[in-house]
Amino acid sequence: MAALLVAVAPRGANADTGAETDPEEHPGVQLLDSHHGRNHGHHHESKAEAGTGGSGEAPSWPRVGGHWGLVVPLVSFTDEGTTGIFADFLNVGIAPGVTVKLNEKWSIDFEFIGFTRWTFENDGTPASASTSIVVDPGVVYDFGPFSGGLRTAVEVGSGIPFNLGLVPIINKGFPINEGLKWFVELDLPFFVTGVPGNGGFSLTPLIQTGVAF
Repeated sequence: MAALLVAVAPRGANADTGAETDPEEHPGVQLLDSHHGRNHGHHHESKAEAGTGGSGEAPSWPRVGGHWGLVVPLVSFTDEGTTGIFADFLNVGIAPGVTVKLNEKWSIDFEFIGFTRWTFENDGTPASASTSIVVDPGVVYDFGPFSGGLRTAVEVGSGIPFNLGLVPIINKGFPINEGLKWFVELDLPFFVTGVPGNGGFSLTPLIQTGVAF
């Protein structure tokens, strides 16, 4: 009886404490434990990957960014003639914007430009000053070396006639850090304008520069 108790006791201890079982004595038990361990570990790994997305998680879209720029019109071509900065006028604008990045390539940009303009005296026409706002949302595509896009635009302000515009843009960014870059942009706003009985057009190339995030 004593010999039988000594022989049974180690097996009982192994079952109770979860100690490793001798594979030569109990091959069936080893196979069961190994299979359970693999399934149990895989179950936990699957839950962890589901919670964190794993290392292969795709970026979340859309994302929201923005920019702040300083805008300077260079020259203006209209149906009434051509005028240039410093010779005929001084015009500076501030352009904040909110950018919704749809994916790695496409974005929708909601931009507003507040312009202040000083027109110099010319051929007896007195000097004048005015302010206006251009609302110009549009789409932007990232080509890699640069970005390009097209905006729609309306200029709003006292004394501003009926107008509608299209603004092709070319933008080049220079990274400052991971989330911030300095950019330079060429805008080519083309406007159709009019008052009752008289219509016109304007093309005013301008440079915009600032920071985007």
